[in-house]
Amino acid sequence: MSAATTLNEPFNNLEKLPHSPCVTLYHRNGRVGCGTLEREVMTGRLLHWSAVVSNGSNESNAQSSLPPYVAVLDEADYTSQTIEMLQTFSSNFVAGDEYGPVTDGGGPLRGVLVLSTDPNNVDGVTFPSPEPLTPQGDGTPMEYLSVGSSYEWNVNNNGDGLTFADMSGVPTVYVADSQTAAYLRNVASEQANSISSDLTTAVYPSVLSEFNYYMGPSETTDGTKVTSQQCLEWKDLDGSWSPKCLPLGGNSIWAVAGTPVPLGYTDNENANDNNQDRPTVILSASIDSTSMFHELSPGANTAASNILSLLLAAELLGSSIKDEVLDQLYSRITFAFFQGESHGFIGSRLFVKDVIGGFECQAGNEGIPSVLKRKDEASTVRACLNPLRTDLTFQNLGDIRGMIAVDQVGNLGGGKNLYVQGGTENGFDAFLSEVMIELSANGEYTAQASSASNNNEDGTASLPPSPVSSLVKLSASGAGGVVLTGYDDAFVANSLYHSHLDSVSMSQSIDKDAIAASATLLARSAVAAAYQNENNEVDAATAAAYALNLLPNAVSSSSTTFENIYNCLFSDGNCDAFVKYASVESANDAIHTGFNLGIGQPLGKPPNFYVSVYNHENGQGFVAASGFKYGAMDSSAEDKEDY
Repeated sequence: MSAATTLNEPFNNLEKLPHSPCVTLYHRNGRVGCGTLEREVMTGRLLHWSAVVSNGSNESNAQSSLPPYVAVLDEADYTSQTIEMLQTFSSNFVAGDEYGPVTDGGGPLRGVLVLSTDPNNVDGVTFPSPEPLTPQGDGTPMEYLSVGSSYEWNVNNNGDGLTFADMSGVPTVYVADSQTAAYLRNVASEQANSISSDLTTAVYPSVLSEFNYYMGPSETTDGTKVTSQQCLEWKDLDGSWSPKCLPLGGNSIWAVAGTPVPLGYTDNENANDNNQDRPTVILSASIDSTSMFHELSPGANTAASNILSLLLAAELLGSSIKDEVLDQLYSRITFAFFQGESHGFIGSRLFVKDVIGGFECQAGNEGIPSVLKRKDEASTVRACLNPLRTDLTFQNLGDIRGMIAVDQVGNLGGGKNLYVQGGTENGFDAFLSEVMIELSANGEYTAQASSASNNNEDGTASLPPSPVSSLVKLSASGAGGVVLTGYDDAFVANSLYHSHLDSVSMSQSIDKDAIAASATLLARSAVAAAYQNENNEVDAATAAAYALNLLPNAVSSSSTTFENIYNCLFSDGNCDAFVKYASVESANDAIHTGFNLGIGQPLGKPPNFYVSVYNHENGQGFVAASGFKYGAMDSSAEDKEDY
């Protein structure tokens, strides 16, 4: 402070606050999420949120001025109802210039600080899920992609719907450090108490917060609502493509049990290799999660438990049954880990569409070599430049006969019951359900048919958000499957669905034995499903007995493999096991392709399962051909003259 500065005037002494931001997502109809109104910073004094929704200031004086403020609230109070009250109150006023000029035309609410709960006062506190009652269902941009979109799976978590609120003009961050949160909580309360019933008083001195989180416009200059399509197609005045956002994406992964799928192009209609012209049964999992704060999406129950159970199922199957035996089964077993499932089933929809929809490469389905073929190789991975696919091996998978997905098997609400969603109709779906129930009948953890109501117009059961929805929708119900879950007719109460608190280091409780039991059941069910013949003549009991004979041993939660992968997925995404494996794969890829792609971005500690953005710096695949690199999203590449 200079000699001329007084406490009746503002002065800047701002420090960067460790935090995690709420971001903006654009979709087909508009936007959701948080951000400043314009590129200018938004500044206000810290006030407890209750002071600016129930305060006695004159709301009748519409558009009168109030000193700018930042609402401070505990994470348990961060709900759509609270935000709506804050926005409604602020809309009655305009922001004053007490802390600097305000040119965006917004109200006095200049942002929100969400504080971690006081660790000494957590007993009895419940945390609502930010997702709606109908996750990826009615009222969301994905409602037409779900099977039974009106079903309320999230009712036990007080599904709040904050995820799909448009909070443009309300930049919001989360403060995780408990000591910092305690300080901010006290400051906000003290400053709120000092104003009594008049928000225009006690302006100086004040502790302020400043936000610089512009996430893009809600409307164009002509008043047109900005959507994801417009955002991605944006062109500058000179006509050059300059997208103002990045698509969500990332990479999904699939692999088969038994002899690998041939790499070379084969017209399946004329295939005469019995091992190649086989249908496939898919075991699948979503590998991403989400939350209101994209840097904090630990997904212990919604992502990590799915990934671990499917990895262990693959390990059990691969270590117990020889390839020759697997190759003799009627159907091939495929393991698929899909990315972007929390945002409209991005990974599974693309995969299923390519496999069953008759993918057509513009230059011919034979494609081009995606890497240089070596002399000792009979064939190599093929790619397509338009539409871009870095690997066309999926063309040789054969028809998808059915799918088994896994969801939220880490938290069973304290019980030992697993549930099978779907499979209520006759046919292969019903067979899958019967097999899973039969296989678990004598175990410590048992599977039973879900009691979720059949509320669809065609009488079929609603399905929880999972890759199975993509198969049902894109096949027009010609193919389907079941979902193994840790919940019955609704998500487990207080299971923190898509919350930033879904972490073993915070509020989530994970049952390791439930994950191990799920992995065992998935592996055995896959074998039983693949054993079923073309005419569905094998009953569930016979198929289950066959699978048990091949897989008598079960996954153990105390095994070294389980513990190592558990630590990496739930606690430390930078673990030595992941780093070593990624380093070996990177070295192998460099030898095979000539490109050093690195090991990618670690999951972090604690792990973060938020879906990746899709560009050249974040896992976007590319095809190298004729001296150029071809990618699907390259406008920001520093070396884009090579693209």
